[in-house]
Amino acid sequence: MSVLNRFVLKNCVVSLALPACMLVVFAASSSVQAQDADSAKPVTVDVFGAGSLEVPASFKKTTPRSRIIEHEFSVQEGEGDDAPSARLTMMAAGGDVKANIDRWKGQFSGSNKKIGETEEKKYGDWETHVIEVSGDFSERMGGGPFSGGRVVKREDYGMLGAILVHPEGRKYFVKLIGPQSLIESNRDAFKKMIASIDG
Repeated sequence: MSVLNRFVLKNCVVSLALPACMLVVFAASSSVQAQDADSAKPVTVDVFGAGSLEVPASFKKTTPRSRIIEHEFSVQEGEGDDAPSARLTMMAAGGDVKANIDRWKGQFSGSNKKIGETEEKKYGDWETHVIEVSGDFSERMGGGPFSGGRVVKREDYGMLGAILVHPEGRKYFVKLIGPQSLIESNRDAFKKMIASIDG
C-alpha cells in the first residue's frame, strides 16, 4: 500500500471514530444531568414523629453552624461562592410563642424596619405562627442568640419565622434569614413548606 493510501485510510478511520466518541461523551453528560435531576428532590424533615416538613429541592442541606440547630439549609441566588445566600434553620425549642416572636422582631432595627402581621393558621392538629420582619438584622455570632458572642449588623436583611405548635404543646422553630431580596423571592416556598406539616 502506498504512503498516500495509508494516509487516506488512517484519516477515514479517525473521521469514523469521532462521531462514536462524541456519542459516548454526550451519553455520559446526559447521565450526569439525569443524576443531578434525581438528586434535586425535596427533603422531608420529621417533626416530633407526629408530622413532617417538605423542604423545597432548591434549598440545599448544609452542616448546622450551631449544636442547637437540628437541620440547616442554604438558599442561594445564582451560582458561585459569592452568590447571595439565606440560611434556613430548624430546631425544637420552648417558651411562649408571643415572647419568641417579639424577640425575633427585636433583632431588627433601622429606619427601614418593617414588621408584618403574625399569620396564625391550623393544619390538621398543628397550630402555626408565621411572621415576616425586615430591616437591619443583628446577628449573634457563636452558639446561638444567648451565647454572648459578638453581634454583626446585616443591612437590608429579612426573616421569615415560624413556630409550629404540636398538639401536646411542644414547639418547633423554622427560620429563614438572609438578604431581603432572597426572603421575598422564597416567601411562597417557605409558607408552602410550613403548610406541609400536616402531610
